[in-house]
Amino acid sequence: MLTHAVHPRAAHLAFAISAILAAASSTAAENTGPVEGTREIIVTARKAPERLLDVPLSVSAFVADDLEETGTRDIYDLTRMTPGFSFERLNRYGVQGGVSRPVIRGMSNILGDGNASVFVDGIQYSDSILSFPFDIVDRVEIIKGPQAALFGRSTFAGAINLVTKKGTNTPDNRVSVRGAQFGDYEANLLSRGALIQDTLFYMAHARYYTFDGMYRNTLDGKRIGAEESYNVDGSIEYRSGDMFSATLSAGFTHDDDGLAAVVLQDRFANNCFLNAPRQYYCGEIKEKSNGTLDRATLGDNEGIDRESERVSAQLEWDLGSFKIVSNSGAFFTDQEYGYDSTYQGATLLGPTTVPNAPGFSRAATDQVRTGNVMRIEATDRTEFSTELRAQSSDDDRLHWLGGLFYYQSRRDFEERHFAATAPTVFSGETRVDNVAVFGSLGYDITEKFDVKAEARYAEDKIGNLKTIPSRVLIEKTFDSVTPRLTLRYKLRPDSMVYVSGAKGNKPGVINADPRFPTNLQFADEEEAWSYELGTKNRVLDGRLEVNAAVYYIDWTNQQITSVFTFQVGGTQSYVSNAAKSEVKGAELEVQAALTDDLSAGFTYSYTDATFVRLMDAEARELFGDPSVAGNQLPGVPQQQASVFGKLAFSVGDQLQGYVRADASYTDRKFDQIYNLAYTGYQKLVNLTVGLDGEHFGAQLFVKNLTDDRTPSSVSRYVDQLNLNVPQAVNANPAQNNVAGSTTTERAYFFSLPMKRQVGASLTYRF
Repeated sequence: MLTHAVHPRAAHLAFAISAILAAASSTAAENTGPVEGTREIIVTARKAPERLLDVPLSVSAFVADDLEETGTRDIYDLTRMTPGFSFERLNRYGVQGGVSRPVIRGMSNILGDGNASVFVDGIQYSDSILSFPFDIVDRVEIIKGPQAALFGRSTFAGAINLVTKKGTNTPDNRVSVRGAQFGDYEANLLSRGALIQDTLFYMAHARYYTFDGMYRNTLDGKRIGAEESYNVDGSIEYRSGDMFSATLSAGFTHDDDGLAAVVLQDRFANNCFLNAPRQYYCGEIKEKSNGTLDRATLGDNEGIDRESERVSAQLEWDLGSFKIVSNSGAFFTDQEYGYDSTYQGATLLGPTTVPNAPGFSRAATDQVRTGNVMRIEATDRTEFSTELRAQSSDDDRLHWLGGLFYYQSRRDFEERHFAATAPTVFSGETRVDNVAVFGSLGYDITEKFDVKAEARYAEDKIGNLKTIPSRVLIEKTFDSVTPRLTLRYKLRPDSMVYVSGAKGNKPGVINADPRFPTNLQFADEEEAWSYELGTKNRVLDGRLEVNAAVYYIDWTNQQITSVFTFQVGGTQSYVSNAAKSEVKGAELEVQAALTDDLSAGFTYSYTDATFVRLMDAEARELFGDPSVAGNQLPGVPQQQASVFGKLAFSVGDQLQGYVRADASYTDRKFDQIYNLAYTGYQKLVNLTVGLDGEHFGAQLFVKNLTDDRTPSSVSRYVDQLNLNVPQAVNANPAQNNVAGSTTTERAYFFSLPMKRQVGASLTYRF
């Protein structure tokens, strides 16, 4: 087993941050209050508008100007500027499971739903957020720590809320176009304004995006990773003075993508535990320059074909001493995803033969031979949620909130194949019904010190209905209570410290295969207690902001994937509650206006996420010991850092220019619980030069200036092309595995990273 360098523990970083905070607080004492002209960001992380600087939670917020200036196109781009947050851009479907999973503060998972959820205007958005048009995003709030008390289910580690642009009295009409290398083109048309001044407003948006892909397929020489989208979005808002407002929003997206640029590191790279049934690879995965995928068999079914619709309605009544808010939404998506699940072109290379193994013929049940590896995953999903809450005025010394919530999800899933020997697999309809009551009570004890308690009680009924070959319904109800307590002390108007404790839970899981024993059909909800100490400070006449937090998470009942062997033969994965973990970490965000024209910023996070208890059968095969306690959680970078610098200047009397550089560092990520295979250390640099005027804006940009090809993630897999048979051409015969074994050797798949890309964008406002 490999040894790894040991990083400094979180306690060391906490000591350094304490010194910074002591200096910041001392400086804050010199200030008498907010500085005029300082930009304020208003967020709704606690279901009410607050200054970001006043929220006693760790929140990273980005407004539309930030997104435009940095060329941010999706949530993946934000991970390079947000400490303690990572998000994998495998593709816009999500390889092997259909989910692009946000990871906040080290709370990762390998299969199933993610531990953090994305919301659009407070409505959960379960489709791939990578297709959402950021041109209509007014603000992004990345809220760290358990948010179940106010945001509800699936916010175990945090929540990401996208707030869309709405109409205003001032007309805002713009056309923007973007062009870059590799056939990367995008056009946006946005119009918003007032139909009736102060009363009726609109927003309308249309987008077209296309991308040819950056890598080629070795089997046909054509590009892989192509993407194409059409988006139409809009909203209508009605305001009746200060007493009532109603906003109706809707959006439509059509995605038509080619094969994802996903590659496999095959069994012939394996370099450790070669005497184990599956073998393993130890060390940094090897970079790849192309893919090998069976496009011909897929034909017109390759990649993603998806249509999604969303609609939401927000109603608000301001009754003076309190207000009533209703927020409801529905989401519909119908998609098919065709792909080569070997990621090696195995079927095209030969469905019955194995390369470099003359005379060998695949067994009749081999998945490559039956055609099972060439797949179309078809999904039809419908979601609906509604929330009704009453809350006190924002200015009251005693502030309260109470609400009711209902969520329903219905998702049909089936796996189709291209041969009669591999029939369609019907997984039935997965059902979720969630009802909850929630509330909060806060009190300003003094002008400087306040306390707030929040809690949610929820019942989650999860089930699966199969109608083929016969009707089978299994379901179970889980209940939970998720509280949060927060204490805040204002040192000065723009400086405060806070402490919080919160309980989070992740919904239970249904193992839908009716062949499972009764005791394996469900996994219970996960639970975690999170404790945080933080501070936010604006000092030096508003020119310097320093925000920092240290935290500890006690994670129990953790859901882990295992494999069950049926008596009649065959295996199936299932989820069980088998692990316990601890996460300790620290985060730091610094922004400074060095001069009137020069600004800079820095972020850093340290995340120590380790298993406290986990027994695993394959660990016993590899190490002779089933325990992996002390190992780092997979998919979690231990350290992340970013830095930016921006120089602004005038160009004549009409234009403002700027030059901006952004650099980020992301630590390695392990593929699995064994901490053997991992990604490299990713270092990205982006450069932007821009001009902006009243009617005209332009940018020249270089993404990934140093052309870093380090993959952002790696996942353990199997080598379906090169089965466990002796290979006639093999430099290392030890890789032919254990004599008599019938187990397929390990392989590792990952998405090919974005190359260096040069481009330009133009915006015209009228």
